[in-house]
Amino acid sequence: MRKQALSLIVENTSSVLSHVSGLFSRRGYNIDSISAGVTADPRYTRITIVSSGDKLILEQIENQLAKLEDVLDIKNWKQEVP
Repeated sequence: MRKQALSLIVENTSSVLSHVSGLFSRRGYNIDSISAGVTADPRYTRITIVSSGDKLILEQIENQLAKLEDVLDIKNWKQEVP
């Protein structure tokens, strides 16, 4: 079992958090933690998501998030859980 934290930069629109969390819901992926806040530039929001799963699932999560229209950048922080 692995955990990963993804830091997303997204466009600051009213439905962006719903789109991101909806992706997890549709695919049956688990969100361990989620946090969102506006950056210094009010056009963008940073969303930090911690999720867990095997290597394949975590790669799929990252790939699916990258396909979302509002997602501009993804930074992945991988961590193995003992």
